[in-house]
Amino acid sequence: MFIEIIDKVDNYEEAIKMSCDILEKNGVVESRYYDAIKAKIKEFGSYFCIAEGVCMPHARPEDGALKEGLCVLKLNKPVDFDGKSINVFFTLSAKDSEAHIGLLRRIAQVCMNKDKLNIIKNSKNKKEIMEVL
Repeated sequence: MFIEIIDKVDNYEEAIKMSCDILEKNGVVESRYYDAIKAKIKEFGSYFCIAEGVCMPHARPEDGALKEGLCVLKLNKPVDFDGKSINVFFTLSAKDSEAHIGLLRRIAQVCMNKDKLNIIKNSKNKKEIMEVL
């Protein structure tokens, strides 16, 4: 798991690209993974937005996922994603559907816990976010 806290980005595409770059740099995804996520957004819209302030970009295992991984990118200043204000990006990669479902379940559990989610949304500390997750 990789955690980054940054002040701001210009748009949601930049945030997703940044999180994919972190995963790619660490051997979790191939460079084409970001393009696959962009294609999903173009096709389906903002279905990645899963809770207030939270987005979970991902693509299929065959779209360049090399292994299971998660990049949490927390923005101090939210960005607009199709009319939704987003400041937490859980960019995930899974090598198969079983791992994919497991990661989705873990993230969903955090998102359903308002206290944990608020800690992540308001944190300025990577260690604090890691403890919540």
